[in-house]
Amino acid sequence: MKQYKYSLDRSSKKFICPKCNKKTFVKYIETETGNYLNDTFGRCDRESSCSYQCTPKGEFKNSFEVVNIPPNEPSFHNYNLVSQSGRNYKQNNFVQFLKTIFSETEVKKAILKYLIGTSKHWNGANIFWQIDNNENVRHGKIMLVNSETGKRIKDNNGKGLINSVRSVLKLKNFNLNQCLFGLHLINETNQKTIALVEGEKTAVIMSVFKPQYTWLATGGKHGLKYEFLQPIKQYKIIAFPDKSEYSDWLQKSIELNGFGFNIVVSDWLEQTDYEYGTDLADVYINEIKEAKKVEVIYSETEQVIYRIEQHTPEIWELIKTFDLVDTNGTEIKKVI
Repeated sequence: MKQYKYSLDRSSKKFICPKCNKKTFVKYIETETGNYLNDTFGRCDRESSCSYQCTPKGEFKNSFEVVNIPPNEPSFHNYNLVSQSGRNYKQNNFVQFLKTIFSETEVKKAILKYLIGTSKHWNGANIFWQIDNNENVRHGKIMLVNSETGKRIKDNNGKGLINSVRSVLKLKNFNLNQCLFGLHLINETNQKTIALVEGEKTAVIMSVFKPQYTWLATGGKHGLKYEFLQPIKQYKIIAFPDKSEYSDWLQKSIELNGFGFNIVVSDWLEQTDYEYGTDLADVYINEIKEAKKVEVIYSETEQVIYRIEQHTPEIWELIKTFDLVDTNGTEIKKVI
């Protein structure tokens, strides 16, 4: 395989971005030596809010090309960790949030399908396990959400509370090599269509709303890439990017389709008036909340009777006895 002189560092190491001063900067390395180039050359992961990127192309006389270096052999977590985390759901904010939307049976099914875990790292935290199509546990993402809204809880700097099992357990020499969240499900279904979203939370919720699809998640907007999607190459893939990410995902899907994938990117969310960052689950949850807000409109007569009822509850016996109706001839409703 052809090797190029420079490439982006594939390790998980990040540096301070020269533009936004956040520790989200991936440097370029010299492929042969593995040495980092100077602090100017690299790409900030905060693509939407920062978008800094500087390649070595100019300084090094067009010697830069994108390189696809085979990843190192991945490390795996012991499956016992997944089993041990499958408890204490009363202390799991995400599970408690699911119960505000779905039935007990639906929530239990979602937990078993995605093997959602509970973490003690933060009180109420959950674990989204990345289990590949060979049943290997590649990663455990720890998150903390609000049990009433399902939104991420943030620290004092406005950053969502996210960690990993390998970091919490202080596992040294753990070679992180992630996969799609929910990838293990392709072994358990005959469905030929994969629905792909960004967030793990979205995949879980949409699997209940739309069970006719197998819902997987990239874990972030940068997760629509060859190495993640390769195990589902033979499936039809419908991608549902978050609002504002449609153009980026469309371009990536066109590139991937050139390698034999069958990806269709939905622009439905992009055409709505929802704010940037909204995902598909947000829309469905919002519809449920709006439905619950629908109130019965009571007539002036019904409101007067309600006030009388507070000190004379027998009023309803009188209404029933004489079949009294409202001024418009309709049955009088009791104010709840």
